Amino acid sequence: MKNLTSYILHLTSYILLLSCSSGGGSFTLSGKFKGLEQGEFVCFSSAPEWGTFDTVRVQGGKFTLTHPLADTVVLTLQYPNFMQTQIIAIPGEEVTVHGDANNMLAIEVGDDDENEALNQFRESVLSQGTRVKGQESTFSLLAEQFIREHAESWAAIAVFQKYFLEAEHPDYAKMKKLLDEMQKKCPWRKVLATMRGQVGALLSYRVGQRLPAFKTTTLKGDTINNATFRGKPLLITFWSTMVPEYSYALVATNRILKSSMVNGQWSMVNICLDTDTTECRRIIRRDTIGGYNVCDLRTFDSPLVRSFGLRGLPANILVDASGVIKERDIPIDKLEATLRKYLK
Repeated sequence: MKNLTSYILHLTSYILLLSCSSGGGSFTLSGKFKGLEQGEFVCFSSAPEWGTFDTVRVQGGKFTLTHPLADTVVLTLQYPNFMQTQIIAIPGEEVTVHGDANNMLAIEVGDDDENEALNQFRESVLSQGTRVKGQESTFSLLAEQFIREHAESWAAIAVFQKYFLEAEHPDYAKMKKLLDEMQKKCPWRKVLATMRGQVGALLSYRVGQRLPAFKTTTLKGDTINNATFRGKPLLITFWSTMVPEYSYALVATNRILKSSMVNGQWSMVNICLDTDTTECRRIIRRDTIGGYNVCDLRTFDSPLVRSFGLRGLPANILVDASGVIKERDIPIDKLEATLRKYLK
C-alpha cells in the first residue's frame, strides 16, 4: 500500500502546503510493458483516498486507468508474479510506467520529481543485487539514509512503508525516529499521523502482549469480542479476493484448523477487506471456511485494520488460550508448520 515525492527544500512553505493539500480531481496511470501483449495486474493503496482494488488490463502491450482521487497517495502495482512497484499518485496528474515484463524489478515510473526520486532509490537497491537472506540490513540502511535525506517527500513515505512498516521484523524505535523527522518537515501531512497510529497499534499487538479489546459484527450478524474466544487459541486472518495470494492463506489455514474448530479446540476470525461481499461470500461457501467471517466493506479504512496494526496482506495474528499474542504475520510457506506446532 505506497507513494513518493521529493519536494525541494527551497520552496516556500506556502507552495509546499499547496502541494500537499487535498483537492478534487482524478489520477491517470498509463504505460507499456515490453514482452507483454495481454494480461492484467492490480493496483491499490492503503490510503482511504484511493478506496478500492483496481484491475488494470494490458491490451497490445499498453494499459491505462483513470481513478478519482482527492489527495496524494502511495499506490502499489502488484503483478501476477507478486512483484510490486510503488508510485506516487497525485490528483490531476498522469503517471506513465515503462519496463520489460521479463525484468519487473527495473520498472521506470514517470518523470516528475516524486517518482524520479523513487526510481533512483530503486536503482540504488538493485545495485546491491538480488535480495537474499542477510541482505535486508543493507536495504534498511539504504532506506533509512534515503528517508533522512528526503524527509519532506512522499518518496520517503513510500520507502518507510515498504522497508520499515512492512518489515518482517519491525524496528519500532527506528520507525518512531524516522516518523518524527518526516512529521517535523511536514506536520500537516495526515498520512504520517496515520502511520504513527499503525506503529502504536503494532506495539500493542506485538508478540508477547495480551490481545487488546476489540468488537465487530460477522457476516451472519453475530457480535463477537474478546470474550467470545476466552479459553481457546485464536487465529485472526486478514484477506481479500482481489488478489489470489490474499486468499490462499485463508484456504490453507481453514484446511489445517477445520477439525480443531469442529471439536471446539480452536477459533478463527477471518476479516475480508473487499469492497463488497459477493465474491467474499462465494469463497466462504466454496471452501466451507469456518470460524467467524467479517467484511465491513471499508477495506483499509476499517477500524479493525487500524486497531490490529495491519501492515499488509495477507496478515495474521496467533493468540493462545490465555489471550497472549504468540505469532503475527506468519508467512504462507511457514503457516502449516507453525499452526501444527501449536495444535500439538
